[in-house]
Amino acid sequence: MVITAARILYRTIASSSTSPVSNKVRKEVRIDRPRDVLHLDPVALAPQILDEDERPVEGSTEPHAIPYKHPMVKVAPHTNRIAHRELKLRVWSEGHPDNHHQGKTVTWSMAPLFVPPSEEGQPALDPVFRGSWAHAVAEQRDRFTAPDELSAVGFTRLSQEYATTTVDETGHTAIRVNLAPVAFNAARISVQLEGSAAAVDVIDLEVPGIIVIDPGHGGTANEDGSSANNATSHTSGVLEKQLTLEFGLRTARALRTLRTNENRNLRIHLTRPDDENKTGTDRANAGRDNGADILLSIHFNGANGIARGTETLVRPRRDNVNFAEDTALAERVNDATYGAILAHDTGARNRGVKSERQLVVLSDPQLGNTALYHPLRAALLEVEFIDHEDVDKLLSITDGYEQVRQDICDAIAAALLEDLRRNQ
Repeated sequence: MVITAARILYRTIASSSTSPVSNKVRKEVRIDRPRDVLHLDPVALAPQILDEDERPVEGSTEPHAIPYKHPMVKVAPHTNRIAHRELKLRVWSEGHPDNHHQGKTVTWSMAPLFVPPSEEGQPALDPVFRGSWAHAVAEQRDRFTAPDELSAVGFTRLSQEYATTTVDETGHTAIRVNLAPVAFNAARISVQLEGSAAAVDVIDLEVPGIIVIDPGHGGTANEDGSSANNATSHTSGVLEKQLTLEFGLRTARALRTLRTNENRNLRIHLTRPDDENKTGTDRANAGRDNGADILLSIHFNGANGIARGTETLVRPRRDNVNFAEDTALAERVNDATYGAILAHDTGARNRGVKSERQLVVLSDPQLGNTALYHPLRAALLEVEFIDHEDVDKLLSITDGYEQVRQDICDAIAAALLEDLRRNQ
């Protein structure tokens, strides 16, 4: 347990006497706390965090000690293009009334916390900020702006990097913190009170990584850009739409497990949690409207009963504003899926990344990507050809297929998390 200097108990010997019972010297101890010890305590956060089902997360407005990374939020991410959180601070000194520091200026600053992955055997890299504030809506392009939900007085912009506020009559002040909305972009917020010797670190904030999983097909009717079903398993008769939903749900659970095990700020959304078909545009818009970093559409192939292998699709270069980023995502997912299948079946084949088809679910206008601002990477994974007898046995019939499916989905989840960490 770390005890700050402000909380150390100062003990002095007040008097001593000999106990008539034990014949031992008894010392009386007086406990004194130093006066004028300054405290800069985070006391509230806004807005409240909602989970993937739009339910309030209990305790999400309560600050925790560094190094806990509090998640930031994206409001109207397609237009605002920023992640933010508001912070309320109590400024007080022991032995003084709440308004002791009223009218004093608090200067706000931040330092980056995200450490880019380094190559094996290379030294660790220095922390950096991810993305740029320049893409945000004009009034939120500074690191600090005036809060909307929490009350603050005396907000003054000093520069893009610094701002000041004033301590109010209750001993509080507040600020809005803005960060580029890129997965795991993080900052340590520091404040310095007018007249104090140095800045004090008060809280860590982090942009969550957001992934949208799109189980292909669904329902009974074809929709624009999405048929109800395409392929059917060789012998078992399992429909592609059933497998895509199961793999989508499994991958989402695998990501949640990684979130817990690795203590990640990670949010996972599904375009369909049940047997429902949606248009290709609706599926792409789910990535855009959730402020996603990644959209992965999961499918299975069917052809002539002979072809097999894993392949992953991206939009062609000519109408793909972030072709290189999409391709890097597709390669990670494709190789991970192929490797998981190969571990169970030597007949596995890697068909690689392809970019010949202009699929609506991968369309930049529907994803919200433009040439100047393209935060969302997207790919469509074709796990295998389920009309091949060996694949049908691998995934649907033989003993142990449950573990095969789980291993594939675990591999996909790990590849998605790696892409979040490595994409710049």
